[in-house]
Amino acid sequence: MNFPLFIARRIRSTQDTSFSKTVTYVGIGTIALGAGIILIAFSILFGFKKAILNKMISFSGDIRISQISANHSLSESPMTRNLAWEKRINSMDGVDHLQAHVQKPGIIVGKKNMSGIVIKGIGSDMPQTQIQANMREGSAQINKPQDIILSKSLAKQLKVKLDESLVLYFLSQPERPRKVHVSGIYETGLEEMDKLMVLADRNWVQKMNQWTADSIGTYEIHLAKPVSTQSILTTLPHEWKLETSEELYPALYDWMKMLDRNIIIFISLLMLVACFNLIATLWVLIMERVPMIGLFSALGANHKQIRSIFWWNGFFILLRGLAFANVFAAGFCYVQATYQLIPLDPDNYYMSAVPIEWDAFTWISVNVGTMLLVSLMIYIPTQLIKKLELKDAINYKN
Repeated sequence: MNFPLFIARRIRSTQDTSFSKTVTYVGIGTIALGAGIILIAFSILFGFKKAILNKMISFSGDIRISQISANHSLSESPMTRNLAWEKRINSMDGVDHLQAHVQKPGIIVGKKNMSGIVIKGIGSDMPQTQIQANMREGSAQINKPQDIILSKSLAKQLKVKLDESLVLYFLSQPERPRKVHVSGIYETGLEEMDKLMVLADRNWVQKMNQWTADSIGTYEIHLAKPVSTQSILTTLPHEWKLETSEELYPALYDWMKMLDRNIIIFISLLMLVACFNLIATLWVLIMERVPMIGLFSALGANHKQIRSIFWWNGFFILLRGLAFANVFAAGFCYVQATYQLIPLDPDNYYMSAVPIEWDAFTWISVNVGTMLLVSLMIYIPTQLIKKLELKDAINYKN
């Protein structure tokens, strides 16, 4: 029989005074609140990052392939489609799909306002579901040559609604205005894209560029799982270049790294508070049971065994706290993910509600990490037992 564990269980089931119970409940509540908030914070952080990346990647891809040139304008240099290379990339493990685009700068004129934009020509190789989650009105598919899909913010700026018409001027041909039809309205919440990007038919944009049917501006590679860029880089012709989404949008990735740093500081403070509260709880429980410590010492128990009794007592408090933390965090995350009760300002946060991302590995890591850290910390108050003299401990309450 494990003597310290047996005594710790007896102590746990027979809290003599209401003060001991209160202190124990405070310890459990502190662990539950601290660990629960950590789990919720990670779920929200990963939810933010995933939602933002999904919005960005749905319009730009994980990897972009383009022609090497000295052209730094928004109008792309043409590259010839390479069907053999496309087949090779699509067959690579981890690649979801590959799509070709053509983009061209222009000016779009509404009823009262105008705006500088980039027309991005998309084809049938772009899955309709790719931008479906960001669609607010109309269709995510372009059916006619002069149909366009523009953002909600652009539609508001231009005073235009779904199924209405606009006038488009390409910068290379400003003398030839073209009438376009609004077939869809999207919203990502990412200002860089929403205020600039307008989707149109790829074949139509090719004609406006006076390019042949096999000429494109860029390839976009969408990944199903992380893939080494080096494995893709080795397949490229020497006149092509590769850019990752992080290289294309460094400001957005820097913002997400700043979120990581902030959450680490926040979680560290929570863990310190939880640890010190449990240490204080255990200290009080030890002081309440000093006569018992003296009795066990008189009966032959050594300091290590007595310390183990109170370590197990603290560990039971920790386990109960973690159990409540998981129930609390899981309940909050489920309600928020299902009903989106906590709203956000899309202009500042890129989304309309607090996002939640369930990640089993993170939840297990937080629970295991909390158990290891707090288990080590609760050894600190048990060191008090070494300083207690036998006769003083037995007569402590007198």
